[in-house]
Amino acid sequence: MNRLLTFLTFLLFAFIVSKAVLVKVDVKEVCLVEIKSLNISLDTLPKLDAEIYNSGSLPYNFRVSVEGKNKVWSQKIFEAPGDLKKVSLHFLPSNETKLKVYFCNKIFEKNIETREKSFEEGDWFSIRKARIYSDFIVLEVISNVSTDAAIIPLKYPDNWIVENYIGKLKVGRNFVRINFESDVKDERSVSFAIASTDGKYFSKSEVKVERKIGLEYWLFYIFDTLRTSIGFIV
Repeated sequence: MNRLLTFLTFLLFAFIVSKAVLVKVDVKEVCLVEIKSLNISLDTLPKLDAEIYNSGSLPYNFRVSVEGKNKVWSQKIFEAPGDLKKVSLHFLPSNETKLKVYFCNKIFEKNIETREKSFEEGDWFSIRKARIYSDFIVLEVISNVSTDAAIIPLKYPDNWIVENYIGKLKVGRNFVRINFESDVKDERSVSFAIASTDGKYFSKSEVKVERKIGLEYWLFYIFDTLRTSIGFIV
């Protein structure tokens, strides 16, 4: 009998202890960002390389912009807590250049040391046509050289986000997709700098961005998707 009472007492004690150790821990939800590394190269076509670290407890999407002579945008990047993501952007520097990280409806801002750099323009590249869709712009680029190139937006509406393009341009016609974000998608005139990544070839080009409607919109959408994805040209 005594052994049974001892055993039951032990079970009751174990049950009470197990309930006592179930303590609720609240983790504060915060959005934080850190720039772990930052490198600026001005020897050729200016380029920024940065490592963005999510040091908070919430996941988020972020973009990086660099503001010098123009404003250039990175793609939208998802980052979970503890993630470290690399961002590379070609840009045209001024004597006062800023890096901004947009995340969680916040802006982290940092002044970066650069110097203004000029390029000798030539008739190396031009943009013949441009068409706007829901989330991208297609450019018809004429190139007189075969080279690795960057297409950098120069002038565009303030409420637009226009990303850089980095890729190979061949001699002749090239169809290039540039990601784009805005609630307003009217026809506008925009300008771009087109340059080889080694800085040897440099041109500027202005073009009116067309917006097709109705059946014509979908026909061009299909053709432009094929042109930019598999190089199909008509």
